[in-house]
Amino acid sequence: MGRRAWCGVAAAFVLGTGAAVTVSALGEPTSGVTVSPRPPADEMPRTRQALVAKWEQERAEAGLGLPEGWQKMSTDEIRTAYVSQRRANAGPPPTGAALDPEFAGPDR
Repeated sequence: MGRRAWCGVAAAFVLGTGAAVTVSALGEPTSGVTVSPRPPADEMPRTRQALVAKWEQERAEAGLGLPEGWQKMSTDEIRTAYVSQRRANAGPPPTGAALDPEFAGPDR
């Protein structure tokens, strides 16, 4: 290897070490806020019976009962219907000041 190649390897090593030191220096967040890539485990029922119970509850909130022939639906179909009903019950997403009341600032 030539001198130029060794300089490139050394520069890459230094940059990699610097990145590792920076990441390790950041460490744990100090704000006390924990961010999880997954929702809490208790949010999504795991068994068919629990899914049906939650789905029935969501449909009752919308003034509906379980559809005809729901017993023949697969667990995945019930899960999809439950999530769809849950989203429908949630209503439209907030916009404007409802989304972030402090965004416009107190003087606006």
